[in-house]
Amino acid sequence: MTDLRRVLRPLLAALALCVLAAPAAAAERQIILAHAQRQDPANDPAAAMADAFKRAVEAATGGTLAVEIFPDGQLGGNRDMAGLVERGVIHSAIVTVGGVAPVYPPIAVAQIPFVIDSPEAAYAVFDGPFGRRLAEEIGRRTTLHVLGFGDAGGFFVLTNATRPIRGPEDLKGLKIRTIPGFAVLDTMIRGLGGTPVRVSSRDEFTALAAGIVDGQMNSVPVIVARRYDEVQRHVTLTNHSYAPYVWVIGKAVLAGLSAEERTVVERAARAAIEAGRATARRIEASDRGLPALERRMQVHVPTAGQRRAFQAAAQPMVTDYIAATFGAEGVSLMEAFFAAAKEAP
Repeated sequence: MTDLRRVLRPLLAALALCVLAAPAAAAERQIILAHAQRQDPANDPAAAMADAFKRAVEAATGGTLAVEIFPDGQLGGNRDMAGLVERGVIHSAIVTVGGVAPVYPPIAVAQIPFVIDSPEAAYAVFDGPFGRRLAEEIGRRTTLHVLGFGDAGGFFVLTNATRPIRGPEDLKGLKIRTIPGFAVLDTMIRGLGGTPVRVSSRDEFTALAAGIVDGQMNSVPVIVARRYDEVQRHVTLTNHSYAPYVWVIGKAVLAGLSAEERTVVERAARAAIEAGRATARRIEASDRGLPALERRMQVHVPTAGQRRAFQAAAQPMVTDYIAATFGAEGVSLMEAFFAAAKEAP
């Protein structure tokens, strides 16, 4: 299946480009929206966002502006999809923070661990002044306009197949999967004493099953949905970072819409983000969330002291990396991120 998808992706991208290049006299125009998850709105936040957006846009425009959804990584991984929007091949994509990193590397600031400690705080941070500033900076440096920040399933936790992780010392010698091209996560894992190994999300399950990596970091619903509990034994609820979806659309796409259509798109995206967040919270509390992992894996909830030990090991190395890599821009964004988290409810 993986090889077949690699063959089909460029063909599907070309098809999307043909749709975009269709004559203006066509009966309807389309917004091509891609994401990496299955199009199952009841069971996936990205799918819920895409579905709600499609229904809202088509209802508000009477179908003259349609939304065509390409789910399940049909047009590539998160970095691929962000790049396709950046180059104008497709209109829009719901991608991870790591997917945006190649076109806007300072987004690494949003992955400083142990800063945000609740979903409500995360929403306030990314909906508020910090999120607006981050969106503006992405728009200033790229051809992308950020429609908003969605919920990718809550906070990241740490799993592994070898032993319980109760503190940073337990990570020593373990190989932990990180995202290719997103060095901030490598820095965090090194700070915790582990060894980062870069593996694409498409190959993550295989790498875990084969023992190429010992563990990984994802939100609980993603771990359940991708069946990582089948190849992992231990989970530590570190809740170390909140990695939102970044919903991007090409600036040229918005410029080609009427003022009324642009308003429809922006409002539909905001409503869709709320729908995705509601789906994420519902899944997390259901049998597709933590209750499932508690039945299938050994779950450890860090004490306040253990959480402080994780934070002390990882956060300084990450902040030093950001300051050294991104200079004044990174430091300024970092200060805004910490300030927003401190003011969040």
